[in-house]
Amino acid sequence: MPKASAVSVLIVDDQQSMRGICKYILNQLGFKDIIEAKSGRDALGKLEQSNVDLIISDWNMDDIDGLTLLKVIRKHPRTQAMPFIMATGRSDAEQVKEAISAGVNNYIIKPFDVGTMKKRIEAVIGALT
Repeated sequence: MPKASAVSVLIVDDQQSMRGICKYILNQLGFKDIIEAKSGRDALGKLEQSNVDLIISDWNMDDIDGLTLLKVIRKHPRTQAMPFIMATGRSDAEQVKEAISAGVNNYIIKPFDVGTMKKRIEAVIGALT
């Protein structure tokens, strides 16, 4: 069982308000090491500079969207097994299938709360202590 405070999380969202909400929820769950990226391109740069244990990424972003980011991460040996949760405002079944086929570990629909986020994270990395 991972200790939340020992897990490094990268939040990727082009909206600062959503990054703030996600960071607040992660803090409520005990996460302390939280890195923010404002785009898929920014996330790739942060992944080169930091050790990250979990990515929570928005789907709809300019430049590199969440699905493209996921595909790039899955092709890199250092990041291919990295847990990845996709966040989106749409619950489109085709979109979910596409993300699953690209290797997403879990999916969360916006808006989300602390309980939902905890369930999605625990389904991917195990029960938090």
